[in-house]
Amino acid sequence: MKKLILKCSLSPGDIVMLTAAVRDLHACYPGQFVTDVRTRCPDLWQNNPHLTPLDESAPGVEILDCEYPLINQCDDTPCHCLHGYLEFLNDRLGRRIRLTRYQGDIHLSAQEKAWHSQVHELTREDTPFWILTAGGKYDVTVKWWSAERYQRVVDHFKGKIVFAQVGQQGHHHPKLNGVIDLRGRTTLRELIRLVHHADGVLCPITCAMHLAAAVEWKRNPKGLRPCVVVAGGREPVHWEQYPGHQFLHTIGALKCCARTGCWRDRIAPLGDGDERDDPKHLCLDVVNDLPRCLDMISAEEVIHRIESYYQGGMLAYLARAQSQAARKGIRATRNNPFDRLPLTSGNVRLACAQFIRTIPECPSHFRGRGIVIGAGGCRLFTCAWVCVNLLRQHGCTLPIQVWHLGEREMDARMAALLAPLGVECVDASKLRQTIPCRILGGWELKSYSVLHSPYEEVLYLDADNVPVANPEYLFDEPEYRKLGAIFWPDLGQFEKTKQMWDLLGLARPVHAEFESGQMVVNKRACWRALALALWMNEHSDFFYRIIHGDKETFHLAFRKLNQPFVLVPTAVKKLFGTMCQHDLQGRRLFQHRNSDKWNLFANNPPVEDFWFEEDCRRYLRQLQELWSGRVESKGCAKPARLPCIHVKAPVIQAGMISCTARDEVRRQTLRNLERTDWGQAEVLVEMDDGVGDDPKERQQRSALRLLKRFLQAKGDHLLFLEDDLDFNRWLRHNLEQWPPLQARSVTLAGLYNPGLREEACDVKSRAYVIRADHIFGSQAFLLSRKAAQFMIEHWNEVEGMQDIRMSRLAGRLGRPIYYHSPSLVQHVGAKSTWGGVFHEASDFDAHVKC
Repeated sequence: MKKLILKCSLSPGDIVMLTAAVRDLHACYPGQFVTDVRTRCPDLWQNNPHLTPLDESAPGVEILDCEYPLINQCDDTPCHCLHGYLEFLNDRLGRRIRLTRYQGDIHLSAQEKAWHSQVHELTREDTPFWILTAGGKYDVTVKWWSAERYQRVVDHFKGKIVFAQVGQQGHHHPKLNGVIDLRGRTTLRELIRLVHHADGVLCPITCAMHLAAAVEWKRNPKGLRPCVVVAGGREPVHWEQYPGHQFLHTIGALKCCARTGCWRDRIAPLGDGDERDDPKHLCLDVVNDLPRCLDMISAEEVIHRIESYYQGGMLAYLARAQSQAARKGIRATRNNPFDRLPLTSGNVRLACAQFIRTIPECPSHFRGRGIVIGAGGCRLFTCAWVCVNLLRQHGCTLPIQVWHLGEREMDARMAALLAPLGVECVDASKLRQTIPCRILGGWELKSYSVLHSPYEEVLYLDADNVPVANPEYLFDEPEYRKLGAIFWPDLGQFEKTKQMWDLLGLARPVHAEFESGQMVVNKRACWRALALALWMNEHSDFFYRIIHGDKETFHLAFRKLNQPFVLVPTAVKKLFGTMCQHDLQGRRLFQHRNSDKWNLFANNPPVEDFWFEEDCRRYLRQLQELWSGRVESKGCAKPARLPCIHVKAPVIQAGMISCTARDEVRRQTLRNLERTDWGQAEVLVEMDDGVGDDPKERQQRSALRLLKRFLQAKGDHLLFLEDDLDFNRWLRHNLEQWPPLQARSVTLAGLYNPGLREEACDVKSRAYVIRADHIFGSQAFLLSRKAAQFMIEHWNEVEGMQDIRMSRLAGRLGRPIYYHSPSLVQHVGAKSTWGGVFHEASDFDAHVKC
């Protein structure tokens, strides 16, 4: 008896055909073979009586990687796709297996047959229904028929037939109205059970077509389940059509499929790197965004084919009670989240084109000109305070809106401080309840606030932007009046972002990318492009992986829609932590502090050639007197009330993690530490154990061992250090004089701040309060003995590097996490052993003595 393991990595529709080959192998040669399979679709093989578990390494087991080369001759050979694997097995095994039935071999258990269908569960009745697949995989778009035509079919049969729309997550399945929406809600096995109950199937050439023939029909086990296939001219009729199916094709009607199928794959390139983008795989005749062969198939023809099953008496339309029950199922699935799923490189171009077709006209209620600033939370509110005051100082009288994301970012006191400056604060999280947005974070807020602010013409400014003159005149520039938009250049182009231009089918321009810290737009003139930019930001879970935040979304949207704009010709002038931008005449107008944002401590280092710096610092000092630095809202982290007494200085034990590959870096860091007032005090150095190939795992083990060594040593707190650092010269003094440490309020604290977003600021204590889930970087942590013990006990409950584990575990202790201001430690940037991204503290001060 020959033992075979049949392997195949193709799609479910192809595997349905393989089930037929296994069935017929045993039917034609009973008792001569033992078979097992390895495919991506185990659901298709459940309850299959022809399978016996086999071990690939067992003696006498032969493994066959199954193909069906017959497809290459199918245009000229009178055979069905079911013959493909049979011919392969005949060739490899030297047999003469013949096809016994024109269907795949799918088996349902008696228990599965007794279960109600998903439609029954939703309607609470045994409601007859058709399955509808209105799309397909993104790699072969030439199979897709028009969603609008599918909708006409559904609408025609309203109250007479109910359709259950299905489709796999990650594939193209446009939402249809008036259907029971099961898209993304069926596993392959659940789809098989659904087909078992279905009276009919409407689909393109896809897996559902093969299942319609292969799965037993519950209402008529011996009958042929009705199926209407919108096929067009891609594949030969004899190769795909099953008995009883209405196979709507155009073979012989067009020159491109005059004799047989064209076998083309796409109507246009997708830019996803797949070979199917090659011209030889693209449709030669596209009409109305469809292959002409599909465009020739009307909704009326599909309707007629479906009606034929009812006119011939095979099926009966829904009774009144059944129609009422069907409406329950339609209502129950109306809010299917399928369309809110993330984009992919395979579907983004088509999804973009689909969204463009739905962009409405610009609303008529926008009026006047205004400035919009995105700001919220301690740091950005501080920046916005400086920005707004500078605008008013320069004589700007335009109305200003400051947008934020809820009470965690802006309380009534903060809004009251801005009100005398003519500023209205807008809570985007509340507006989102009436104007939904799929994802709305800090970067996404920019496009959302521009689009939905009340102004017809908008100057958008990042909160950390410092205007050096009244910018109102930008609205009267002739170029702007003509084109409706002004954008500013970034420092250049980034290689990574080219991929997004390719994916959207755009030729990347030669000029610099956009820097969106400032922009001027006329919403009435640019509405469609701004709406498209917002759509891209709503899908930031895809776009931000390739482009840097929101900035290039505006560039892509304007180019995609051929919307004209003027790009300021003067290049960025770079200062420390600042990008200076100019007007159309080349005069400096904005100083965008993108990497050195103002902080409430006003300890930002002086910047050479930065205009109005003293005015900015004056406004910071003013804010210190007016505001506590806290957002007084429920759920916001706040500094603890520290005792007003000084206690004995705590004992701090320094420790460091390192590896032999960084011996010189470590030695230099230890020398840097010795040159501070830390002197030659003992440093516990924990070296990489060298076990295993993953440097990340080794580094985490080093961190854990250092925590354990600290508990065995003397000391109240551990100064946890990495090995590539420089230090404030008065490190020990500044720590011993730091109020949170004096008050023993430190569980975990940071001495190195790579630009973390703070929840609150305590000027008197020289401390920021940072949420645990915002922390990254473990260059310099200060942690208590209690915190170290807790981290050791719960180390494996958190995934990630040591900075993530330590900070998230510290957050469970329920105490504020403080960061010293300014940073007392700086990252000097030695190459990471595991590929980590370099960052540094912009507020590091090597000489400050507090």
